Amino acid sequence: MSIRTELAMRRELVVIVLMGATVGVLTACGDQGDPGGSGPDRTGADDQTEQHDEGGEVPDDETLVIAVGGEPDNLNPIFGDIFGSIYGDHWPMFSSLLSYDGDLELQPDLAARMPEVSADGTEVTVTLRDDVAFHDGEPFDADDVVFTYESILDEEVATGLREQLYDSLEAVEATGDHEVSFSLSRRDPAFLDKLTLGIVPEHLLADEDLNTAEFNLDPVGTGPFEMETFDGGERMVWTGYDDFHGGEVALERVVVSFLGDANARVSQLEAGAVDVDAAGQPPRVAERFDGDSEHEVVTIPGDQLALTIPTTNEQIDDPEVRRAIGMAIDRDALIDGVYAGAAREAEGPFAPDHWAHHPVDAGHDPEEAEAVLEAAGWTRDNEGARTRDGDQLSFPIVHGHGDEQTLDAILSIRDDLADVGVEVEPEEQPGRQELVERVADGAASLQTLGNAYDPELAIYREFHSEHADDDPGTNPGHVEDPHVDAALEAGRETGDRAQRAEAYADLAEALAEQGSWHFLAQLDNQLVVSDRVEGVDPARMEGHIHGWSRGLLWNLHEWRLEE
Repeated sequence: MSIRTELAMRRELVVIVLMGATVGVLTACGDQGDPGGSGPDRTGADDQTEQHDEGGEVPDDETLVIAVGGEPDNLNPIFGDIFGSIYGDHWPMFSSLLSYDGDLELQPDLAARMPEVSADGTEVTVTLRDDVAFHDGEPFDADDVVFTYESILDEEVATGLREQLYDSLEAVEATGDHEVSFSLSRRDPAFLDKLTLGIVPEHLLADEDLNTAEFNLDPVGTGPFEMETFDGGERMVWTGYDDFHGGEVALERVVVSFLGDANARVSQLEAGAVDVDAAGQPPRVAERFDGDSEHEVVTIPGDQLALTIPTTNEQIDDPEVRRAIGMAIDRDALIDGVYAGAAREAEGPFAPDHWAHHPVDAGHDPEEAEAVLEAAGWTRDNEGARTRDGDQLSFPIVHGHGDEQTLDAILSIRDDLADVGVEVEPEEQPGRQELVERVADGAASLQTLGNAYDPELAIYREFHSEHADDDPGTNPGHVEDPHVDAALEAGRETGDRAQRAEAYADLAEALAEQGSWHFLAQLDNQLVVSDRVEGVDPARMEGHIHGWSRGLLWNLHEWRLEE
């Protein structure tokens, strides 16, 4: 039985799938973890429900309850990973110099106006608001900004941001009580995006060891919500900050419930114990809330799903063969059969709505794929398998333990490639580390790219040859191609968006020619919200969901509960 026949038989069933990003589809932003700290072993639905009943509470008229997919082990934005501090998902106890609006455009937050950038792009000056106070009443000023960014540059502080994102930052200094200047080693067209880092208070942390400070789970910021309590293993509680510089905070109280199990989130939604599932559900599960008078399914375009075939795979080291594999994959069947239509066909490394998007027609053309394979010497034997010099054309695609949806996607791809004589072997690995090690060894994988913001934030490390030998998880395709490198370098040498778009069009073409990345679909994130919640205004797209949706909660301070 083919996977498509099997999936068709499942259409009338509710399939609950745990979507743990750390052990399923690999996120293509370096070796990043889930800020919730959750791994392959998660509590079952019954246990999670009981836990909420014992330690949680039924929402009341003044309390919003949000379920997230994991428990954070650090709330300090200095330690946030690329999904946290840069992709707009720092916790709402903090504000940043700049922030994203729902259209993903940068806007002033703690900055009084948009920064000034020197002609050569190496000096950035930010004028700060002078009417902002931290939750403890202390005024915010330039010293707090300097302390925050200098902490990232401090080798004694154990943050990955220093290498991953702030490699261009040389120094930051206060040039006035409410003005700071950043000095960069090179033009960095994404540096303004990097000013979305949450600012921490110098007066509370200057004499602390940031690596172990109690502040990391009991933070004080300038954001719209204050931390009330953090109950490990269960929840945290926020209260609205009355003096928030961004205006009125309508919600008086927010309970954030740690529910890593997707079954538990569904149960709590149906019981009315949770208002919002901010971790998302697979399409066939979200369908059960469609048309429900008590809930709304909010859809936000998310990650780009791609099949990555490392160039280090000796059997598939020919770009022509790798391209033929891409031609054989039926993306429409994958989207309809595995993702219930909750996706659209991908045409390159950037989402269709992204300013850097350049369509590259992969095309489902199994006849052409067969011709290319024949020309490369891979001919069919008596049983229809492709062989050359006695070797069968076969390769593994790795996936995480328990990740049924990713396995279904692999099986769909397996069926397509079997039609052209290529064998695919699904290979389960117990955890993320084992996954990235197998990819480093040359195994194929399904990767997700979360390029919703400036391309420079992620793709240079994913595709440039200088990162081909980095730790597993970076440049998973082991791309070492001069045309790819040239396009990436051109994209970071100018601040002109039109010129950068041309460079990224060249990148898309070079990657298509190189054949180690096959972009398959842009997946929808599907979140469920109670009808008693007002003011939800989802962003037009977002990157990875690691625990909770930033595209859903970006304007949480504007939400209200129905009276």
